[in-house]
Amino acid sequence: MTSWIEVDLNAIAHNLRVVKRGLDAEIKIIGVVKANAYGHGLVETARAVWTAGADILATADLDEAVALRVGKIRSPIIILGYVDPNDFRRLLDFDLTTTIFDFETAVKLAREATKLNKWARVDIKVDTGMNRYGFPAHEVLEQYRKILALEHLKIEGLHSHFADASDKKFSAYQLLELQNLLFSFQQNHLTAPMVHLAATEGMFRYPEAHFDAVRVGLALYGYYGFETQEDELQPVLELKTRIAHLKTVGKGEAIGYKRTFVAGKAMKIAVIPFGYFDGYPRSYSNKGFVLIGGRRCRVVGRICMNAFMADVSGVSCRVGDEVVLIGRQGHDKVYADELARFDDSIPHELLSRLSMSLPREYRFK
Repeated sequence: MTSWIEVDLNAIAHNLRVVKRGLDAEIKIIGVVKANAYGHGLVETARAVWTAGADILATADLDEAVALRVGKIRSPIIILGYVDPNDFRRLLDFDLTTTIFDFETAVKLAREATKLNKWARVDIKVDTGMNRYGFPAHEVLEQYRKILALEHLKIEGLHSHFADASDKKFSAYQLLELQNLLFSFQQNHLTAPMVHLAATEGMFRYPEAHFDAVRVGLALYGYYGFETQEDELQPVLELKTRIAHLKTVGKGEAIGYKRTFVAGKAMKIAVIPFGYFDGYPRSYSNKGFVLIGGRRCRVVGRICMNAFMADVSGVSCRVGDEVVLIGRQGHDKVYADELARFDDSIPHELLSRLSMSLPREYRFK
């Protein structure tokens, strides 16, 4: 095996315990396993999240949710993204909750549920300022009543999403929008279903935004997603490959496409059989680094589709030795949050774009 991912399921359980310590006991945890569980592998990771104590699992789409059911995961599952009405029968057959953000879709779902004599489960999305999915906050009360009146349809939740949890002022505005909506429910003698707003960053920053549940994504996988002095979370994933080739490059010689790196002295370089096809961004060219022999080795030259080169001058290594792209080796480490800063990205993107074809090995003591 040339390249692979190691997933420590014990770290997921640890991270959930860290999250729970910051929550009141009655607050539910929605474990977000969308995008192939942030690159960690959907079914095995979701099973670990569920058994470690999450109350609900969340996916991005119907296919992910069905894959969990086929994998014999019986937890409540909410689909956060769009579901094509042509797939409503499958949604109902697998007993899944879907997010509703327009009334016409709710009507179509209720019709299909009535025809099949089943109950459709829905979570209503409120747009408090993200301007993505969701009913505008000022329309929700009216739309909620209309949806509530539909046959064979059960409203299980009401949720929104912070646009920028690092922006305290705008987050406070969004929080107030949702609180005002819930107050209008009280004024109209309506009992709100499960309410959730905060994802990982919002959960850590704003305890007042916890409501009935929190959606925990990035924290499950060991990252806070923002600058903090806290370091209790444990990164779950390690990405590894092996040295494919070693060669010496003379002073003045160029390395890789477009000759963007020219050796200032004689160098030993390792060819690493992993590239942007596999999920290692081309933007890390001449900036990134990997761990070889317990030392940081700089990426030199352009990252290719299936390979890149690293400077291993002074490092004792040979063909076949382990290369750590994400993870620990010896006394050093390189994790997704640090790498993401090379191209002003986020760890979510780096992790979720790791190729699904990479073998995943799961560790659990």
